[in-house]
Amino acid sequence: MWKRIDELAVRDLAIVGVSKHAGKTTALNRLIQDAALTKRRLAIASIGIDGERADHVLGTVKPEIWVPAHTLFATAGSVMSTASAAVEWKVPTGIYSPLGEVWIGETITQGTICLAGVRQLAHLLTVKEIFRKFAVDHILFDGALSRLIATHPLVSDGVIVSTGAVVGPLSEVVKVTQGILRKLNLPAFPDPFLRELPIDDAGVFVGKMFPRVDHADHFSEFELGEIEHYPNASAFTVDIRGQVALTEEHRLFIYGGAVTDGVLRGLQSRKAPVFVVAATPAHVFVSDLAWRSFTRAGHHLFVRFATRVIGVTVNPTSPKGTMIDREQLLRGIESLTDVPVWDVME
Repeated sequence: MWKRIDELAVRDLAIVGVSKHAGKTTALNRLIQDAALTKRRLAIASIGIDGERADHVLGTVKPEIWVPAHTLFATAGSVMSTASAAVEWKVPTGIYSPLGEVWIGETITQGTICLAGVRQLAHLLTVKEIFRKFAVDHILFDGALSRLIATHPLVSDGVIVSTGAVVGPLSEVVKVTQGILRKLNLPAFPDPFLRELPIDDAGVFVGKMFPRVDHADHFSEFELGEIEHYPNASAFTVDIRGQVALTEEHRLFIYGGAVTDGVLRGLQSRKAPVFVVAATPAHVFVSDLAWRSFTRAGHHLFVRFATRVIGVTVNPTSPKGTMIDREQLLRGIESLTDVPVWDVME
């Protein structure tokens, strides 16, 4: 995996699982172990709790997180009681959680660590800034499907997706993974001007677009016109159609917060094409059905800041012992993507 990371010049990497126990911590451990062979200095943080010995909800054993000496990590110190690595606590982060304040620690021996306390985008950006002061080579973020904030381009410049037998039979693994990859691979809207818009989580920008050619469909075939800001509109509050006297030229809808099924359904009947733009893939909460209906109507879904998926890891064995044929699993996932697919247990 590190060869691929180096080829793409990825410095900060997020690892996200398509479900719990999909193998992301196993993938993280493999990255850590391989990095130790080349003396890379890592910093590690997690969204949620990782490194504990058991899932107390499912009653299953979980892989611990092993690190070499001189690894930086962010955690609430109270969860380190079962860890085996000796630690020097460096600095407090000012991030408070139910488990206590999050500190930056450095292992002074090899061993296991437990990660907890980092829960939101602002926390990730805070620990990332502190990690940088310690001259680490790479930062690894252990993410989660339900909290894709670790994939935000401000946090990471590459993403590895972990999937596997825990999802169900092969057909279900392929279906679920395909949906996640489709979301993470959403393209950035081509006009870089949109990245500079001062949009917040509760605002919508609505823009006019004028066709340059007959039967225009692609963004490049339109001229971007006036863009207006509606700060009180969002997917969960005011329907944008109730705030704007929409004309046929209103084709561009840029959401600062979530983009939901309701957003797509509300715009689907408009003359195609309509361009809906979310901030990042982490802001997209749409079902496959709503997405397919929207695109079949001739419309397009974009993001302002795209995520870069650099690879997929597979785990052919579930925590309950259910197995999928390894070769079939690899082929099934490889059929979905042009990025490398790895079995990290090899």
